[in-house]
Amino acid sequence: MTVEVVPWLIIGGAAAALGGLALVSQARNRKRRASYAEYALIRGFTFEAQRADWEQRYAGVLDLFNEGHRHVWGNTISGTKNQLPFTAFEYRWVTGGGKSSSTHYICGVVWERDGVAFPRFALSPEGWLSRIGQLFGMQDIDFDDSPEFSRQYQLKGPDESAIRTLFTPEIRRFLESTPDQHVAGGGHTLIWFRRGTLPSAEQLDEFLELGDQVRRRFLSS
Repeated sequence: MTVEVVPWLIIGGAAAALGGLALVSQARNRKRRASYAEYALIRGFTFEAQRADWEQRYAGVLDLFNEGHRHVWGNTISGTKNQLPFTAFEYRWVTGGGKSSSTHYICGVVWERDGVAFPRFALSPEGWLSRIGQLFGMQDIDFDDSPEFSRQYQLKGPDESAIRTLFTPEIRRFLESTPDQHVAGGGHTLIWFRRGTLPSAEQLDEFLELGDQVRRRFLSS
C-alpha cells in the first residue's frame, strides 16, 4: 500500500463512520416519533411531527423564538387536559455558524385562552449570569415580602405594575417550593418550558402534569 493511499482510506473510513451515526440518529428519531404518536392515539390527543414556522406565533411572548436560525418546531402533542386545550412541543434552533455553531433545545406546553390578558412577562431561574447582568442594569422585578422568590428567580417585563399584580403571594409561594421554573406570558398565551428535548413517551404524563400545576396558578380551567 502506497503512502498516498493511506489518507484516502482514513477519509473514507471517517465518512463511513459519520454516515453510520447519521443513520442511527435517524432511526432513533423515527422511534421517538412513533412512540409519541402511539401515546397521543391512546389518550385521544393529536401528534404532529412538525409545524412549520409555528414559533413565529409566539415570538412576541418568548424571546427565545427570535434567537438564531434553522428553527424547528416539532414533536407536537395537542389535546385537552383538565378541561383546557394545550399544546406540548419540542423546539430547536441554532446559533453561530460553522465549527462555532451550537444547537439548542427546549420543550414545553402552551395554553391559549380568550378572555385572558396577561401582561408580557418572562420568569426564569436566577443564576450568576443574570446577577452579573443586573449590575449593568438588567431588569429583575423583586418583592420585598418574598425574598426567597426574589433570590431564586429573575422576573422581567415592560409593565412592572401589572406583573406585580399578576404575581400574587400564592403564585410566589408555589414557585418558591417548585424551583427552576421557566414561564412566559403575554396576551392570551401562557408558556411553560424546560431546557432540553421532550421527555420519553413513558414520562409524558408526569411532564404534562408538572406543567399543568404551573398553569393552574396563572390560568384557571
